[in-house]
Amino acid sequence: MTYAHTLLFSRNNLLRSHFSIGLALDTHHMATSPTTRTAVQDHIDQILRVDMPTGPGITLLAASLRKWFKPHFVGLEKLPSGPALFVANHSLLALDAFTFHLLMHYDYRRFLRPLADRTLFSNPYYAQTVIPLGAVDGQPDVVRALMDAGKDILLYPGGTREAVKPPERRYQVDWGERYGFIRLAAEKGYTIVPFASVGPDEYYDQYLTSSELQTSQLLYLLRQFGLMPPDVREDLIPPLPAGMLGSPLPKPKTTFFGFCPPVSLAAYKDKTPTPRQQQRIRQGIEDAIALEIKELLLLRERNRHKDGLLRRILSV
Repeated sequence: MTYAHTLLFSRNNLLRSHFSIGLALDTHHMATSPTTRTAVQDHIDQILRVDMPTGPGITLLAASLRKWFKPHFVGLEKLPSGPALFVANHSLLALDAFTFHLLMHYDYRRFLRPLADRTLFSNPYYAQTVIPLGAVDGQPDVVRALMDAGKDILLYPGGTREAVKPPERRYQVDWGERYGFIRLAAEKGYTIVPFASVGPDEYYDQYLTSSELQTSQLLYLLRQFGLMPPDVREDLIPPLPAGMLGSPLPKPKTTFFGFCPPVSLAAYKDKTPTPRQQQRIRQGIEDAIALEIKELLLLRERNRHKDGLLRRILSV
């Protein structure tokens, strides 16, 4: 099974796993996790032994992504040399996470550890498949261990709020009341690298939005045929996508990733910022991402003439 199939089409996790990298670190929500301390420590020990995956499969996938999405990385000179927590706006169906994660590893030698929803790791098949690729259970103790070990981490605080959004909310940053990642980064004195993506939100149109699908007969049929887990949470139910020429394939939209100036929280190490400080830090990060989205949209327009005719037709 390829890396793409692993993250996007894993058997009964077909639709649920689209959002595996969209976890928001909400420590209040995670405090109720039934996972035992021993199991968490076993998971930590396992993930810290994982190195960057290599091989012809990874090479082929990276080449395929470059050919299909023609990705551009802007502002690479802003990246800190040390480890960081990368945070960004999230796209419909989370394909931005897959593309960014793989190319940052293969092209720029930054092996980011994507934070995945702990509910996915209850499936042993899923866990055994994605852990060797870098994905980790995003519980706070796991994140602390990664930071203590000096690892790069990938997080989309919007989670499913952004990954199942309707078309009118494209490129909007929506993180709700999630501040857990700010507290953890401050506690460890970590650096946060905000970045933005433009393109992935347009890989798909929607035959049915998430809310429309939840009230449709189609959802019942998907569950009956085993294509949708019967116990899937409502916030994990994706829209019914319409990709290239109406197919399941994503449109070959030219994609841009832009990095914002890093935000060091070294001054807060071993401390908990006040609620007002947390709000100020997070708002600054959100504003930087929103501004970068606007600049990337403008950059894309200036470079649109470089897209070939076939790419333009297939991207409609």
